[in-house]
Amino acid sequence: MTIQTQVDYTMRNTRFPLATRCGLTALPLAFALALPTTAVLADSKEAITASIQKHMPGVPIDSIEETPAKGIYELTSNGQIAYLTGDGKYLIAGDLIDVANQQNLTQAKQQSQRLVYLKDVSAERKLVYPADGDTRHAITILTDPTCPFCDKLHKELPKLREAGVEVTYILTPRQGPGSKGFEVSSKVACADDPKEALERAMKGDSVDAEACHNDMIKENLALSNRLGMSGTPYTILPNGAAMPGYRPANIMLQAIEQSGR
Repeated sequence: MTIQTQVDYTMRNTRFPLATRCGLTALPLAFALALPTTAVLADSKEAITASIQKHMPGVPIDSIEETPAKGIYELTSNGQIAYLTGDGKYLIAGDLIDVANQQNLTQAKQQSQRLVYLKDVSAERKLVYPADGDTRHAITILTDPTCPFCDKLHKELPKLREAGVEVTYILTPRQGPGSKGFEVSSKVACADDPKEALERAMKGDSVDAEACHNDMIKENLALSNRLGMSGTPYTILPNGAAMPGYRPANIMLQAIEQSGR
C-alpha cells in the first residue's frame, strides 16, 4: 500500500492538463482518512508507529517527524507525505500550510526529498545531454520511449541545451513491467549507443538490442513512485519542484528560471 499526495506544480496559477502527458495505467491507493481508535495511545512517535503498524500494516514508514503545528506529526512513506495526530488516531491527507509565512511546508519537503532521491541515481541509469557551453541549470526528465508527449518534449532538447540547460533522462515506462514501453526502455538501456537507440525508439523505429536491463528499469519505476510521477514526461526542476506533461521550450525555460536555483 502507498499513500498519495497532491502533485505540486511549479508556476502558481498555472494548470497542467492531462492531455499534455501520457498517463499511468493505475494510481496509488488513496489515503485512509482516519485510523481506527480502538486504543488510547500516548502522544509520541512510538504511538504513531504502533498505530500504523497495527491498522495500516502495508504502509512503509520512512520517517516520523514533529511539525511546527502543535500535536501534528509528519509521516514520510515511500516519498509521500501525510500527517497524523500525536495519539496516532487520525491521519490527515493534504498539505500543511504556514499561514503567517504563506509557505507550503509539504511542498517544500517534497521538493527537497526529490533532490535527495535523484542524487542516489547511478550514472548507468541516466542519459545525460550536456548544455551547449556553460551549464546554467540542470533538470531531470522521467521519460517513456513509447509516449508521444515524451517525443514532443524530446524535440525541444536542442533549445533547452542552447539556453544552458543540462537535461538528464531516466527511462520510466508509464505502464510498468510487461508493457511495450518497459521492453523498449530495457532495450534502449542495453544498446551500444543508448542515445541513438532512444532516438529510434521515440520515432517508433525498432531498437536492435536485447532487453537486458529489466532490473534497472524496475529501479527507475520505484524511483518514479518516490518522486510522485503522475504520467510521462515528468520533469524535476532545479529546486526539486515537479512539472508533469509536455511544455514547449520557452515555457519550460520560464519554469526553470522561476525555480530559483
